[in-house]
Amino acid sequence: MAHEQVTKAKKKQWFSIVAPKQFEEAVIGETLVYDPESMIGKTLSHNLMNLTDDIKRQNINIHFKVTELDNNKAKTTIIGYEIMPSSVKRFVRRNSEKVDLSFACDTADNVFLRIKPLIVTRADVKGSVAAKLRHNVVRHLTAAIKKLKYDELINELITHKIQSEMRAVLNKIYPVKVCEIRYLGLEQTDKREAKEAVVVEAKAE
Repeated sequence: MAHEQVTKAKKKQWFSIVAPKQFEEAVIGETLVYDPESMIGKTLSHNLMNLTDDIKRQNINIHFKVTELDNNKAKTTIIGYEIMPSSVKRFVRRNSEKVDLSFACDTADNVFLRIKPLIVTRADVKGSVAAKLRHNVVRHLTAAIKKLKYDELINELITHKIQSEMRAVLNKIYPVKVCEIRYLGLEQTDKREAKEAVVVEAKAE
């Protein structure tokens, strides 16, 4: 009887891993596990083309994290968006300037993010113009993201709305050939606390 119970306890189960509501809970993977709870916190990536049936999105990966189990389904949340490095290299051509940035900001529902925009101009630009582009990218995106909840931001990122709005702002400064979000992902909370501590210290001085 005891042997029978151990055998049952060790029996593997199939679980479908499903995307969140942004992708209508499409199946993005399957796994066979002994302990379903061990899946919580696991991460995986899936190509955006396969999720949207849009071949133009084949250079983008969406990163997911398993957060909940529901019957034989492992539900996920989106923790990142990333353009493949090989595609980033192809964006940059001769006689153009790449403006590559990385900064942290918050959504309206206080999700702390790391965001890395990629701007490629249609020609070489002088230092002052490049500096103005960088400044306006950070200012525009920080303000836009602060007005959006995390799920809303992901939707705008996937539909390319936030990138299009950023391009419109930057084209007023200098013609832009490429205007993308190279990477967006969740940032560690302790890094936000460190950032806030530096700001407080600076104000105290």
